[in-house]
This record gives sequence, C-alpha cells and structure tokens, in this order.
Amino acid sequence: MTPRIRTALLSTALLSTGLLGTLSAQAQVSIFTIPALPPRSAAPAPTTPAPTTPAPVTPTRPALNPALATPHSANLSGPGSLSGGQDTTWTFNLTNLGEAVIDLQHGACDVRFEVLNAAGQVVRANPTNTVCTMQLVMTNVAPGETMDVQSVRWNGRGSDGKALPAGEYTIRAYFNGAGVSIVAEDYPVTLEN
Repeated sequence: MTPRIRTALLSTALLSTGLLGTLSAQAQVSIFTIPALPPRSAAPAPTTPAPTTPAPVTPTRPALNPALATPHSANLSGPGSLSGGQDTTWTFNLTNLGEAVIDLQHGACDVRFEVLNAAGQVVRANPTNTVCTMQLVMTNVAPGETMDVQSVRWNGRGSDGKALPAGEYTIRAYFNGAGVSIVAEDYPVTLEN
C-alpha cells in the first residue's frame, strides 16, 4: 500500500468516526497561531487625590427688594480695626442726594451684613437664625442730610463661632426693608489678635 492510499484510507476512517474534524482542529493550533498576550505593564501606583481647597463662598444675599429710587449713598462708619473677640459696632448711614424726603418705616433686622477675607471668601455669613424684635424703626432723611439707619456688630469670629486669624477683612452691609434695598459701600477693616 502506498503512503497516499494509506493517508486516504486513514482520512476516510477518521471522517466516518468524526475524529478527523477534532484532530484537524487540534492539528491546526500551534504555538505560532496562539494570539500574543498584551505586554505586562507595571501595576499603576495608587493615587491619592490631591488636596482640595474649598471653593470660595459667593456672598449669598437673599432676594433684595428693588433699589431705592431716590438718589442716595450709603456707607458704614466706625473703627478701621478691631480686636478679636471684642464686639465692635459700625453704623449704616444713608445720605439723601435727591430732592424728596426718604421715609423708611422698617424692622429692627432690615440691615444685614457679611464679612469677607482678603481672598473674597465669606467667613462670617449673614445669620439666618437671628431673632428680631417686632420693633418698628422710622428713618426720615431730608434732602442733603445723612442719617444713621441701624448698627451692625462683629467680634472677629467666623460663622462657626471660631476666632478668625488676624488680617484684612471687608464688611458688606445692606438694607432690605420697607419695600426697597440699599447697599452700602464695602468697608475694609483690620482684625488684630
């Protein structure tokens, strides 16, 4: 028997038993036909998140009434510095630059304020849980006059009640009552400890 006939007979016998498909499938797999694995890379080093600095708090005033229509200016008057922990008072002043009397009938808590640090972050927010009396305040400012509207007080502490570090701060004050709003000029102050 020639080798060709022997191979043909063997192939026929394997075909009839179903082993040829299995053997040929196994015979076709070699080390050269195995797909290569991707190269091993070093395991990534664990990363620690970078420390985050808190985003500056944007001053959040409540919705203000429409601005006072009569020409005016508003500012705070008081000391340019304070000692930490000591209550210090500034007065909200309103100057009438118009020709009509400014007549404000307002509540005792209509002047609010907040304190910003040198980076512009609110460090002492306007308190939302302040207990106000039902006291009615009458403020009448004749043309060309300046009147005290109300006072604000700060002791050098932040919203959390902790002492703030010495440095430069800004007090922002505004009046929001009697159907109008009046925003005072920012007032710089130095906190000393």
